[in-house]
Amino acid sequence: MKKQAAKTDDGRTGVKAVEVAGRILDLLARAEEPVALRDVAAAGHMSPGKAHRYLASFVASGLARQDAATRRYALGPLSMRLGLAALSSHQPLRDAIALMRELRNRLDETMVLSVWGAQGPTVVHVEESSQPVIMTMRIGAVLPMLATATGLVFAAFLPQHFTEPLIADALKAGDSTNLFARNRAELRRLLAAVRAQGYAYNHGHLMRGVSAAAFPLLERSSKLVGVMAAMGRDDRINLDRGAGLIAQLMDAARNFNR
Repeated sequence: MKKQAAKTDDGRTGVKAVEVAGRILDLLARAEEPVALRDVAAAGHMSPGKAHRYLASFVASGLARQDAATRRYALGPLSMRLGLAALSSHQPLRDAIALMRELRNRLDETMVLSVWGAQGPTVVHVEESSQPVIMTMRIGAVLPMLATATGLVFAAFLPQHFTEPLIADALKAGDSTNLFARNRAELRRLLAAVRAQGYAYNHGHLMRGVSAAAFPLLERSSKLVGVMAAMGRDDRINLDRGAGLIAQLMDAARNFNR
């Protein structure tokens, strides 16, 4: 059977099936939650049977995964590895990872790098310390906007049109127990303070006994590359006895890529 060819935007001949596959993977990447087969078919302008054949191949190759309970689809481990490989080829992120590794070696604190993804703040690299801290951070984890130090830094330093949908969802959520701010006025004051001091601090907010300090990593153009966070025990990362450590982290972040 002859493969169907298609013209790309620049006039070159490509394989139509690959372009369709790309559109389906893009849908899965942009989705905020696993996607039903019918939604994949509708987005790809194809029958459910055809969409299922694509998805079955994606699952077999690791490009997608299917939830056994809901039968819905999301990106798989191979997609994650491809995305991280693409990220690691971006020089500013390579510089950020090198900086985090140097800080981990010097300070012996766990360092977490997050970037802005389709679903919000997303962990892309972790440098673990020797400190006995129970960590829940994993590569690919999406962090809450208003319940983590990292989320606050993104809210403070990214253009508002990126963050507003997630901020609105967080403020509308019924359970606001873990939010740093519960209304717009509180949030404006909080983000102004984060910008002024150059970092956000989380004192055991999501995990008892574990604190975090998060710092923006900016390019020379002031574009946000990512957010670097140090996570560790309260007795090490705090605003009193740990002030010297936070000062070192802030100095490293301010001198990033300069």
